[in-house]
Amino acid sequence: MTAALTAQSEHLARRLGERSTVDDPVFGRAKGMPKLAEFLRDISEWLTNRDAAFDKTAFTLGPDSDVTEGTLALTLDQRRVSIPAAIVAERRRGREVEMRLYYSTQAIRGPGAPRPRLHPDAEPIPVPPPVATHIDALARGDVDAAVASFQSGGSLRDSAGVVHVRDNGGGSLRVWHENLLRARRGQPGRGTYEIAKGGARTDDGRTCALEYTVVRAHGADVVPQPGLAIYERGESGLLSALRVYDDVQPLGPLAE
Repeated sequence: MTAALTAQSEHLARRLGERSTVDDPVFGRAKGMPKLAEFLRDISEWLTNRDAAFDKTAFTLGPDSDVTEGTLALTLDQRRVSIPAAIVAERRRGREVEMRLYYSTQAIRGPGAPRPRLHPDAEPIPVPPPVATHIDALARGDVDAAVASFQSGGSLRDSAGVVHVRDNGGGSLRVWHENLLRARRGQPGRGTYEIAKGGARTDDGRTCALEYTVVRAHGADVVPQPGLAIYERGESGLLSALRVYDDVQPLGPLAE
């Protein structure tokens, strides 16, 4: 992201190499030269025309991948917007690198066709206990269990950049989960949020970055949609923070 913003897209393309791939939720996917170089030039030009700036906020290093998080500021329709964004760089054999960018596209292009899935349905990715507890609670539509997977004062930052905190009554963290797990009108029972088996994980022992595919939301099956969740474990053994990068939105209080 930084290289694209500083007109170093040519250098980035050479550094990534012939066998590398970049996948972006707005611009799509490109692999190898010369397509990759042209792809990165287009992104760089688009960002420059919108006076873009990227502020790095976190970094997670795993055995074969790393995740950079930050905030992307853009000028869209004469207004300045800030979008949480993350970049996964997966290193493979033979100097092959795949970069996958994650951010909500709502502010950029509004509702649109879901991004194609990035990971095939395969064996489940093993995750630490508090992460597994939260994912299981979402699949069961259990708001209480989802909130209880966070320690007191724990927070969730959604894909729009809004932070929701757990207090003694659950606070805004509870409200966010209630809206995420509420079924749309016409759907029976409580909605669930389910992810497909398979994905990818970057973990440094404290932070778990989980790439996933949403297959069910608000009480109904949905077109598979990729996302990224950054889970931080606290000293309590529960979650201290969660940051979400996807386009699956909770229902508002008056939404259908």
